[in-house]
Amino acid sequence: MRYFTADGQLVPTPQEAELQQRQAKEQALLEKEQALLEKETERQAKEKLAQKLRELGIDPDTI
Repeated sequence: MRYFTADGQLVPTPQEAELQQRQAKEQALLEKEQALLEKETERQAKEKLAQKLRELGIDPDTI
């Protein structure tokens, strides 16, 4: 037997609700990891640019 809300939405079983919560946590963790990877990639690109400027005799901290 399945239950529905007054507006016709299916009420999840306890197992379904647990699965949905677990999937939401996993998704949040993946998004956090992705943000960290993007931040690290950006940091590496900035460092590479700064090194190139130094090779050209330009102090990246003064521009």
